Amino acid sequence: MSKKFFLLFGLIVLFSSSGYSKTNFYQVTGSISSVEVLKKYTNQRVPREEKKCSIQRVPVNQNAQKFGADNFIGALIGGAIGNQIGSGGGKSGSTALGALIGSEVVRSEKAGANESYVEKEVCRTQRVFYTETTEQVSGYKLNVEVDGEIISFTSNKSYNPGDLITLTKKISYSLN
Repeated sequence: MSKKFFLLFGLIVLFSSSGYSKTNFYQVTGSISSVEVLKKYTNQRVPREEKKCSIQRVPVNQNAQKFGADNFIGALIGGAIGNQIGSGGGKSGSTALGALIGSEVVRSEKAGANESYVEKEVCRTQRVFYTETTEQVSGYKLNVEVDGEIISFTSNKSYNPGDLITLTKKISYSLN
């Protein structure tokens, strides 16, 4: 029963106090005394292609592994020698073996000539990620002089010190 009594008493106080209050709104002019820019910072990873170079030792002649005219001539000479050495049914085998040996001798000589190296700049492109910080204006903190006081506001619009702005002043009266 005490819960119902407090509920009824609370409703009476609520309705009776609303009849004894009054709120007035006034337009007043204030002067901007200072402005502070409010900023927000964000970090993001940005990819970039970068050229990386280094000095490396590279062979002067890289043609030792290729089969060229000189290999063909070596095979002909080796085949002719094998043909002279072989006899009877082994003559064609000797010719083929001589051609293979002649070609290999020329290839080995080219590889031996390939043992000289030079230092050369070798470059490659690689993707590198950098962190960039961007700055964005998120608003403005205004200090406004009005009615002999300095009041701070946050605004999305920028003002300059000395600008006049219109503010709404709200005054509420109520009976205690």
